[in-house]
Amino acid sequence: MTLRISVVQTDPKLGATAGNLDTMVAAVESADAELVVFPECALSGYGFASKDEAWPFAELVPGPATERLVDASKRTGRWSIAGMLERDGDDLFNAAVLMGPDGVAGVYRKNHLPFLGVDRFVTQGNHGFPVFDTPLGKIGILICFDLSFPEAARCLKLGGAQVICVPTNWPMAAAVSCEHAPPVRAQENHVWIVTADRVGEESGFAFRGRSRICDPDGHVIVQAGDGLEVITADVDPAVANENRTVIVPGEYELDRMGQRRPEYYAAISDPDERISS
Repeated sequence: MTLRISVVQTDPKLGATAGNLDTMVAAVESADAELVVFPECALSGYGFASKDEAWPFAELVPGPATERLVDASKRTGRWSIAGMLERDGDDLFNAAVLMGPDGVAGVYRKNHLPFLGVDRFVTQGNHGFPVFDTPLGKIGILICFDLSFPEAARCLKLGGAQVICVPTNWPMAAAVSCEHAPPVRAQENHVWIVTADRVGEESGFAFRGRSRICDPDGHVIVQAGDGLEVITADVDPAVANENRTVIVPGEYELDRMGQRRPEYYAAISDPDERISS
């Protein structure tokens, strides 16, 4: 089955949730795709100076913003992934919400938090790395800095993810993360990687854009520039299930899943196995 994905590279305005949401709804309604992916904090903006400043622009999930995006899905049959700030009790999360015609299908909360922007004040994610089984395929979500941790994408792959979508806000200093992490994570996990970065300037930072879609061999099949743009590609999620790569039959074959040696990987998760710094 072919899945058409569009990445909408937006320039959200800090705290201007009504206008930002209008932009997102219009993009879902006009997209030539089945899945539309928006940047990190596309609803609210990112560069808040405190939790108190950010709090009024966070929403419950489900909530008013997700209801409008779900309504757009119902009208069009399209799905979307939207970056936003989520309120849950007294906690504030940097979240990405997966929505379709039947409503909210899943929420991912950012697990790895850099000391930057609103991430200085949000709560660490507490949902782990869920994989959402949808009619479009098995979808995992990471947010920005999460992609710098190989374990995060690997957990999604081991959970069955075929497509990993990454809403992000990569500033100019994040050149390596923007350019190199997506194809590397795609190739090492044999999975589709979709990054949705923002553009413009906010709170003293300029953002890179250059969103991209990478195939399971790590090739960049489509890439945006540094301005407002929509990129679209047709992907086959099932290709991510074919982990064995045959370059020369019987002579040169690779399987990055089947040839793993997890019995020797304890240092990754067991504190007693770690080398002291």
